Amino acid sequence: MTSSPDPHGAPGAPSAQNVAIAGVAELARARNEVINIVQWLARIACSYVTNGVPERRTDLDFRAEDAAFVTKQFAEGVALEMRLPDLHLQFLQNGKPVPHIFDPQERSPAEAEAWILVELLHRGIDRGRFTKKLPYAVPGLLIGDAEDYAPQACGEGLAQLTTLFVDAAAVLKEAARTRGAEKPRVICLPQTLDLVVAPSPGTTPVALGFSPGDKQNPQPHFYHATVAKPASAERAVISASELLAQGDPAHAAAMLLKIAAD
Repeated sequence: MTSSPDPHGAPGAPSAQNVAIAGVAELARARNEVINIVQWLARIACSYVTNGVPERRTDLDFRAEDAAFVTKQFAEGVALEMRLPDLHLQFLQNGKPVPHIFDPQERSPAEAEAWILVELLHRGIDRGRFTKKLPYAVPGLLIGDAEDYAPQACGEGLAQLTTLFVDAAAVLKEAARTRGAEKPRVICLPQTLDLVVAPSPGTTPVALGFSPGDKQNPQPHFYHATVAKPASAERAVISASELLAQGDPAHAAAMLLKIAAD
């Protein structure tokens, strides 16, 4: 697997197999920061996305080329994205970034909400439809203005999560191609940050996924389950460091598919 370029033009970060995965505590802090801020994308999706089945509207596209999570489009081509590793929020119009980036460093959830409402107003989108309610529970989310986001405090963990997400997406896409998908699309489940391949018509479904870590398995890992749900209790697991050490997406994907077949 080749080095993953930094999405903002800085020197490239080494691939996951060439770095020691950050300690469990550091990764947990980084995951917590990401999952807190990515919920703004989920809230936007809940409020405005109308296409597709309701339970899939919060699914986010993962753009590996610039390590960005992106909502489905709504209101004539509008979307919201969040980029790793700095966790900046930015609206898109027909896929192109618009001015006014929200940098969450030392900013509160209340400030993030205010920024979103102003941006919706600028786009002529009904702010009255915006809701912070989510269709799932995420323990420990920051609310109001009592605490600020602090991505810079877990910079090492965020840098490694960025590399892991990019490399994991390559493995999942390769596995999907092996199963017949022509243009596999990797999506993120915002309630857990799991990456999975979006279902593709005419292909053999395989419930393969990548988790950046959870309570049961705090280290990043790939998994195979009967259904690609983060709550699935019974699933075969292989650590990300072990799988990505294979050196290229094709080899890693072959190992992952072998686990699924066993």
